[in-house]
Amino acid sequence: MKKFAKQLTALLACLSLLPACNKWLEVEPTGVILSDEALNTPEDMQRLLNSCYDVLGNAFDGRVQNICELLSDNLAEPLNNLEYQAVYDREVTFFNTTTNNVYTDLYRAVYRCNTLLANFDLIEGLSETERSRMEAEARFIRALCHWWVLKTWAQPWGYSANHDHPGIVIRELPVQDPLPRSSVDQCYTFIISDLTFAEENLPASNGVYATSWAAKAMLAFVYFQKQDWNQAYTKSSELINSGVFELQEDNLDQFHAQDSSFQFEPNPETIFGVVSYYNLSEGIVDSRNEGYRDNYWPGTAGAQLSASEEFWNFINLNPTDARIDEWLLSEGGQYQVTRFGSPNNQVFFFPSPLVRLTHMHLIHAESICLLNMTDQLEMAIGDINLIRDRAFGEGINPVPADASVIDIIQYARDEFRKETIGEGLWVDYLRRIGSLGEQEVIIRGAPWNCPGMAIQFPNSEGTGSAFVFNEEGGCN
Repeated sequence: MKKFAKQLTALLACLSLLPACNKWLEVEPTGVILSDEALNTPEDMQRLLNSCYDVLGNAFDGRVQNICELLSDNLAEPLNNLEYQAVYDREVTFFNTTTNNVYTDLYRAVYRCNTLLANFDLIEGLSETERSRMEAEARFIRALCHWWVLKTWAQPWGYSANHDHPGIVIRELPVQDPLPRSSVDQCYTFIISDLTFAEENLPASNGVYATSWAAKAMLAFVYFQKQDWNQAYTKSSELINSGVFELQEDNLDQFHAQDSSFQFEPNPETIFGVVSYYNLSEGIVDSRNEGYRDNYWPGTAGAQLSASEEFWNFINLNPTDARIDEWLLSEGGQYQVTRFGSPNNQVFFFPSPLVRLTHMHLIHAESICLLNMTDQLEMAIGDINLIRDRAFGEGINPVPADASVIDIIQYARDEFRKETIGEGLWVDYLRRIGSLGEQEVIIRGAPWNCPGMAIQFPNSEGTGSAFVFNEEGGCN
């Protein structure tokens, strides 16, 4: 163990030479077992916390988003990636390297967070303010990772009457022992507890790192999928009314991936995301969007991932929608998704926002309707019209002022689908709608709750006899 402790000490010393407070780390410290023997000072803890963000950036560079998007009806068949094809076909086995690596990265970030959380008492000179902030950041990252694992590797809230169907492994200690899956209900309780702590203890401003606003936005998402409309409405309202974030009213380049002069400018509507950074004089080339670029940018044979014909027809129901030309291109028999840039633009360092003000407006609008708050329908319509004004031009294609509750819900969902193409979020909406029983939800010919809609776990999880794998197949 002392050998590993020395390795980590050397690593932390190396990382101390890097800017630690306003950039994502570009060094991925893999292959190192974390040890409390290497954690002695507040600076050690800060570097360990930075490494948690580092692994987070690896997973959320588009890779986990791609997996989720392939389960929806937004994408066409992958070009030639057999492991992506298995996800698309809903036939993932526990030998799928692509999904297993994402799963491992998400839990690697969790492990590092847990190491930090378990070792505060060893650190001398750590103020209560620093400790509170670090704990809140670690718990935010831990919750974010558990949340994406839960919604990707398990069936959703509402799949069973009491939400007691198998969820995922909850890891809140820095151990790698095999553990059984907790119920979905238990997973939601754990995630909400971490995010609530983060909301209460994170600063409102924290550079590119997690803030109280980021925790609030994640709570809005989590409550919304948990079908707790009251809390989703409350959290999204607080963000919208804060005045801290604002929509880009005349710019659809939400990833800053289409204009090289714009790529390092902060997006005023991003609440939290993965940040890319480039500074040759500092020796930093840190691109956190390879999962998007490597799959959506077309090669000589086309793009690995492209929009489905169904999505193309859906967004073209109104051909005056500016998102068609800004985000899509019909080329070579594909409907290529260009919102993540293209070889023609050569934007390599764009960020990957995870929660944006656009999301909050559309969650807010639908929550108002699901709560049947008829006295606030005008506000819900206003939320949606902010998005439609940006896409069509102000006042050109608004939601009718006399729209019914059911119609407003559909408008909100339609805009959410368009606004999040490629972000891995639409499949959550489909599964939530299916679990509500409002309508029969069929995703590319298969029910929303068929076995293959939950990704299979890595084979390594089966080392514990109590672990239950997902059922495979049964969708097609």
